[in-house]
This record gives sequence, C-alpha cells and structure tokens, in this order.
Amino acid sequence: MIERFADAENGGFFTTSHDHEELIARRKDADDHPIPSGNSAAAYGLLRLAALTGEHDYEEHAVGIFRLFSRVAAQHPQAIAHLLRAIDFHLARVQEVALVSPAGQDGLGELAAGVRSSLHPHAVLAGGPEGTERPALMSGRATVDGRAAAYVCENFTCRRPVTEPGELEALLAAPAG
Repeated sequence: MIERFADAENGGFFTTSHDHEELIARRKDADDHPIPSGNSAAAYGLLRLAALTGEHDYEEHAVGIFRLFSRVAAQHPQAIAHLLRAIDFHLARVQEVALVSPAGQDGLGELAAGVRSSLHPHAVLAGGPEGTERPALMSGRATVDGRAAAYVCENFTCRRPVTEPGELEALLAAPAG
C-alpha cells in the first residue's frame, strides 16, 4: 500500500496506484460517508500496525494523512469521523497486549476473553504460542510456570506478566504509570 499508493510529497494515499493507467488527476479520498475513506482506514490501520510492530515509519505515514486533512478535520469533522477515530488513537495512551500460550496448546481463550470483556479502544492485541516472534510485540514473550501469560505494554515496555483474566482486566483498567 505504501509503495504503490502513498504520496511521498504531500502525505496521504491516492485512490489509484502509481502504476495505474495515467489519469488527468490522481485523487485522494477523505469523506467517511457512508464507509471510512481509504485514507482514514489507512491511518487507523497504520497506527495499529505501528503499535504491534514498533515500526515508526507506519506511524509517520498516518501522521502525514493527519497533516494533509487537518483543515478538513477542523472545518468539517462530521465528514471524517473515522479519521477522527484514528487521531484519537494516535493521541491516546495505547496499550499493547501480548498473549502467550504454551507451545502446542491453545490456552489463550480465557485471557483473550478478559481483553474482550470490555471496550478497549486504545489497545492492540497479539497472541500465539511461546516462541512466536512476529509481530514484534510477541518477541521474547514467555509463559509463566507453563501457563498462558498476558503482557500489557506501552511503547514495548511491559508490566509483569499475568496468568489470570481478572489480573489482566485490572491491568487494562489501571491508570498510566
């Protein structure tokens, strides 16, 4: 997407790729009615991807979209509700949650249900068996005494892992710090 659709000069993403047949003009959509625009969806997805991978280039592309459509956001916020959601995500304290199960077991059900038991609009979630290295959020995460574990992190700095859904829910509800 970045390689084929990004506007490196002005930010944002075109609706057609660079190798598309030549048009009079390449447009960039911003209107989120009735579904999110490509730029809004890209901004939100890139921010979530940055939170999972630690790749700040993704975040920079999202910020480029915000810059490009900042005037529209200020003058017509009702037209770009999904883009405003992405801006909110960018400005918020994002929690990264890594769920790790013992290799060969699917022990994430209770912990995943703990994350999904309430709304966490500023959280990203990755899960897999011990030894999973991708996305980067999973790298180096281990089970605790052979039990599935949850790591709640911010900017890839994690609190101690927990093994109980109630402990996980408490970490997700805890204030920053």
